[in-house]
Amino acid sequence: MEQDETDTDLSEALNRGDMQTIRGLVNQMQTATLGNERLTKAFLSSVSQAPKDALNVLLATGCIDLHRQDEINDRNCLHKAAMAGRKFILRAGLAAGVDPARADAYGCIPLHYACMNGHVDLLQDLVEAKPATIDMQDLDNFTALVHGIIHTQLQCVEKILSYSARVNPVRESDHIPLNLACQHGSAPIVALILEQKPLIIADAEGLYPQHLVAKFGQDPRLLLMLRDYGANLDQQDKLYQWTPLFHAASEGRDDCLRTLLETGVDATVIDEKNLSALYYATWEGHLGCMEILKSAAKTSKRSKPQAAKPLLGATPAEAMRVVPGDIEMIPDLSLPPPIIPTRRYGHNFLETKTTVVISFGEARSAVTLYDESKYPAARLTIAPRSTDMLPRNILLPVQEENKHISFEIDSIESFSVDFDLYPTYGKKVIAKGSVPAEVFRGTKSSSGHHYLSLLDPRLRSVGQMFFNFQVIKPFSGHPLDVTPFATYWKATSQFESGPNALVTGSSLSGDYIRMPVQLTRDGVAVIFPDWILKHAGFEVPILGLSYQQFQNLGAELGGSMGSSELAKLVALKDLGALSERLRTSFASLHDVLEALPPSVHVELHVLYPTMAEEETLRLGPTLNINEFVDSLLRVIFSHARRLREQSGDLMRSMVFTSYNKDLCIAMNWKQPNCKSFYVPLACAL
Repeated sequence: MEQDETDTDLSEALNRGDMQTIRGLVNQMQTATLGNERLTKAFLSSVSQAPKDALNVLLATGCIDLHRQDEINDRNCLHKAAMAGRKFILRAGLAAGVDPARADAYGCIPLHYACMNGHVDLLQDLVEAKPATIDMQDLDNFTALVHGIIHTQLQCVEKILSYSARVNPVRESDHIPLNLACQHGSAPIVALILEQKPLIIADAEGLYPQHLVAKFGQDPRLLLMLRDYGANLDQQDKLYQWTPLFHAASEGRDDCLRTLLETGVDATVIDEKNLSALYYATWEGHLGCMEILKSAAKTSKRSKPQAAKPLLGATPAEAMRVVPGDIEMIPDLSLPPPIIPTRRYGHNFLETKTTVVISFGEARSAVTLYDESKYPAARLTIAPRSTDMLPRNILLPVQEENKHISFEIDSIESFSVDFDLYPTYGKKVIAKGSVPAEVFRGTKSSSGHHYLSLLDPRLRSVGQMFFNFQVIKPFSGHPLDVTPFATYWKATSQFESGPNALVTGSSLSGDYIRMPVQLTRDGVAVIFPDWILKHAGFEVPILGLSYQQFQNLGAELGGSMGSSELAKLVALKDLGALSERLRTSFASLHDVLEALPPSVHVELHVLYPTMAEEETLRLGPTLNINEFVDSLLRVIFSHARRLREQSGDLMRSMVFTSYNKDLCIAMNWKQPNCKSFYVPLACAL
């Protein structure tokens, strides 16, 4: 313990520049056990911050092993000096024979870090010490030149190019400096690279530099520079046969689009699908690009009427005209835009497997490390303890696209997960933690959250992570067949009229009646809009009542609705009045569905409390979400079968909505017949 305190005191004194304390501690540690090793460790940890005089005190002892690498990321004094711009440390390391080609855990050499951080005054020493490092690549296949480009370090790029750094790739995996410079939009850097006479070639995605300028829209002047160099601004890419005009239109790059048209590119060009740039600008909703292309099309039509393309020069509605036999490709232009994935594709569902969804709520703070400076880049490996399941790798901090990770398993009984933290490109474990099966199978509601401590190989806590999880089991009843019963995305048409505010014409159309539905204690689906029923001074949660108790209270409150009243409201065809009356009818979902004509479509707004609502409103204990959804689906599927038995042509469209995201996920995974929409409460109000 005393040794650890001494080491800490020395590191703090070095960073403060407290010369008297430094000399005293150095003299003490030189004669102590492992003194040289401890002094070296303190030196490496202080290279980036400590004053020059303080570090020179350590160097003067002759006890510092300048070849030493730290245990976390394999960086030596040259790496740290290049990152911090400490030239005197760099020269001391080179003089001691430290190899400037030695890579750290990420494959980076000191030259990479110098270019990355803009320390141009270090480049000469590093290159002259080992010229072969000029084109060395890290684990991302980045050279020093590439690092300078993506970090927009103009002086470093200029210096590296003066040493004849390679500007053309030699392997398929190599990055293309000119393409990256165009993507990041630095005109001075592009000018420097063009002076080296690079090839105009496509990158791994099939995009040429002119496509990247148009796509990312950083600086339209780059298009003129490339044109003057000899690049073809009508060049088609190798992916979709798009010219730069398409990329600019699709991404909404007005300035680039104007520049391209001013240079005389072909404004009438179409891609391999016979679609124009105007089509993609309209599809993405870029009004500025639409106006620019529309104006260009009119000019083109006046000057060369024979070359006009079908979609150019048209109004937006005409440009998006549906071609007979191809109605699935082109959406209606009316706003709000259609829910395309729902209409076009439907969704997968569980038949025999169970799905476990692990979610990171605040994605960027899902994993917290107590000393982030030690782990500037890391990856999280999520590995289920099963031989037939592949682990998932996530770069930290967690990005939005990785917020939800799901696993399909045979049984929840033995499902457990290991979380391992590694350097982004290293193999040495930084920390790990495990979540046993009891966490996933022990929750009454099939969902929950969990805090996990991350331990390093010495079992010291170095951080923590927080995640939510949901367990979704397949539907336990007799599922509704997909073949004879049309799924929701096949059963509806985008040409129907009169959708309500939520159900759009691209997914489910027609007249819908909205009914709030929840379950009683004994699992009966009933129509009632509130969590709590107030009567005679008492407040009773609906989910705490049996169905018989619910009906008895309804009779006392005078809310029960007879079949004659229901028939009268249906005959009036006033769905608003019918919907309002059903909310206070104290009826079961089964009885209402049996009484409603099949022509009346239904939006079931499902009330299932979140964990916060259950606690705040004291609603618990709630029914397990899997059991809740299964009970609801049994009523719906039984009703659909009865309609089918009466007549093969009878069919009622249904859609589910809910304020509870977990319920919508479970509803969608358990069946493919009805769509469930999550409605954020703020939007609903």
